[in-house]
Amino acid sequence: MGEPASSNLIVNIRPPVSVYATFRRLSYRPWYALAEFVDNSTQNFIDHRQRLLQAYREEGAPNKLRIEIEYDSEKNGLVVYDNAHGMKFDELARALVLNRPPPDISGRCEYGMGLKTAACWFGRTWTIETTRLGDSKELKVTVHVPDLTETGPEQVLVTEASVARRLHYTRITIDGLYKPIQGRTLGKIREMLGSMYREDIRSGDVQIQWNGEPIAFDQPPILVEDLARAGKSMWRKEVRFEVPSDSGGESLGVKGWIGIRNPGSQRDAGFALLRRGRVIVGGPGENYKPDEVFGQGNTFRSQRLIGELHLDEWPVTQAKDAFDWSGGLEEAFVDRLRVACQDYMEKAEAERWGRSKKAVSDDDMKRATEDTRRAVEDARFGAAIAEEVTLPTPPKTPEQEKSDLARLRGVSQGPIVYRVHLPDMTWEFRLNWQEQLSDAHWMTVSYPQDDVTDVFLNMAHPFFEGYLDDQRCLELLQRFVIALALAERMARKLSANGLVSPANFRNFMNRVLRYASEIEGEAGA
Repeated sequence: MGEPASSNLIVNIRPPVSVYATFRRLSYRPWYALAEFVDNSTQNFIDHRQRLLQAYREEGAPNKLRIEIEYDSEKNGLVVYDNAHGMKFDELARALVLNRPPPDISGRCEYGMGLKTAACWFGRTWTIETTRLGDSKELKVTVHVPDLTETGPEQVLVTEASVARRLHYTRITIDGLYKPIQGRTLGKIREMLGSMYREDIRSGDVQIQWNGEPIAFDQPPILVEDLARAGKSMWRKEVRFEVPSDSGGESLGVKGWIGIRNPGSQRDAGFALLRRGRVIVGGPGENYKPDEVFGQGNTFRSQRLIGELHLDEWPVTQAKDAFDWSGGLEEAFVDRLRVACQDYMEKAEAERWGRSKKAVSDDDMKRATEDTRRAVEDARFGAAIAEEVTLPTPPKTPEQEKSDLARLRGVSQGPIVYRVHLPDMTWEFRLNWQEQLSDAHWMTVSYPQDDVTDVFLNMAHPFFEGYLDDQRCLELLQRFVIALALAERMARKLSANGLVSPANFRNFMNRVLRYASEIEGEAGA
């Protein structure tokens, strides 16, 4: 048999092709660049779904789109293959030319830029091989980006070769990657692609592989609450709302679901924002968490509140890695989102599952307090402290700080009072336990009087959950917090401008803890 027949075609790639080289400097992340190829594959499948499903059945192949991504670190190359419908010549030409959107821009491909920008961002040379289902020709084109910059050709050559009509695929090969994919990025790509294409994977119509291994997406565990008389209640609900458009036109719709995750996870909580079946914002450690809904810091809400929200007609950036929030869209979106999930915010923040609201009994608290008081109220302890510094002058408290302290006192238990007896006066430390403010600092210190220090210890802080049932842990925590507040007060005395030297603070902390342990040892003996 002879060689298969072949011929050549020409694609005019004007405007000036030197711009292709600039795509290397785009602020892509690898998973978003790969998503440009996956978007093309999945949209091609969606456009020709029924014909492809029939072809898969006739081939005896799994009844789904298969996208295979292969990364070869030794060859420094990347291959993206799919068994979708393939491209004919005019579709391939559009994929090569800048700013040539498809006729239908209502799907995942709308700007006519993704394949070119992603391929040029990844590497120096890229090749497309494709054949359309029912055609007898394979089209092949290679773009070497440095040549485009150096010689500035206005045309690229597309070769044709004969193939069987039953074949249908697109293969994109990128050589000479600018940056190798290694370390944690390899795992991150798998996670992010699984998250981004969760809808496709859940449908069962699409399989994405990374180096031969299928990419999966695990459904988050939802809190199921046992109700005494009403059975079980799952904390997951559907939401739907409208947000006024910044242009004054029709409102932009939002639909999806929100829920409460159990167990909580700072990394996996938050909202995934989808558009046309693909995640734009979201993924492990990347989920959408506006402060107005999740609070600041490591709150219970930030560990437990989850959801998937579809913003199908909302504008996105060209790289499809963010929404275009211009004109106050994000503020309006967050306002309505907060209203939609207010009850779930309260549930996620207030509940402390697995233990009672009051973790420590009054008797346990009293017993845990006595040893700490015995140590810090010993006269020798105060005398030792007095040898280091004299009484510091506390800084003035701003109005905002006063308001914050009032909020802290409003949700605190106590105070538990400790007194450090100096030779000429007594320092009073008032320890307040907070139960309800997981978004507050783990410890807050104020100086309402020269000889009084208020310490607010936030037992609702997520870090402490799981430790407060142990009396010895509680005792150690109280002692450490009082020592910390005392060392801070001592270090402030040596400051001329209100700034505390880290070295002085560590030194005083060391001495305070040593004095406390020595006195406790004597008491135990």
